[in-house]
Amino acid sequence: MPAAGTDRTLCPLITPVPSNPSTLATTHRPAYIPRSPDPTTLAYSFTVPGDPRSATVVRATIRSVLRTHGLTAIEEAALSVAGELVACGTRFAPGQDLYHSLRWCDGALRIVNWDAHHAHSDTRQAAHCTACRKRTLLLLAAVIHECRGTWGISEPGSTSEGTRVWARIPVPGA
Repeated sequence: MPAAGTDRTLCPLITPVPSNPSTLATTHRPAYIPRSPDPTTLAYSFTVPGDPRSATVVRATIRSVLRTHGLTAIEEAALSVAGELVACGTRFAPGQDLYHSLRWCDGALRIVNWDAHHAHSDTRQAAHCTACRKRTLLLLAAVIHECRGTWGISEPGSTSEGTRVWARIPVPGA
């Protein structure tokens, strides 16, 4: 607490607020306050456990990011997509970490989910696995179609681990 009569503190997270002329109270403020809700600065990545309950964390994080950057118009679509990505990732790589990336690119939100499901050496097994993943993501496909966005699955390759599923949600479409 600063000495009486001063209006400065060494902690950048505490802002002195005079409660009355004789005392000085303090209040905490968030560590990061964006200068403007500019979507072009949107770039976040995080990892969650490969558990269906992680959908709550992913959805809350995405909701916060979108509101911070003034993108509430695409919030519902993005939250639906995020939930489906977690559900799919936990089905194909149960117990493995899921990596999420949110980026603003060319007027759209790009959500990427990576799971640790590896490539199949047999091409028939790989095709079957991809078809099963696409069936699992039918709701995601419907949401993206309604938003006039795009989505896809990056096939696991021999030199890369895991599978990436990405979705692009444009603001005008959502």
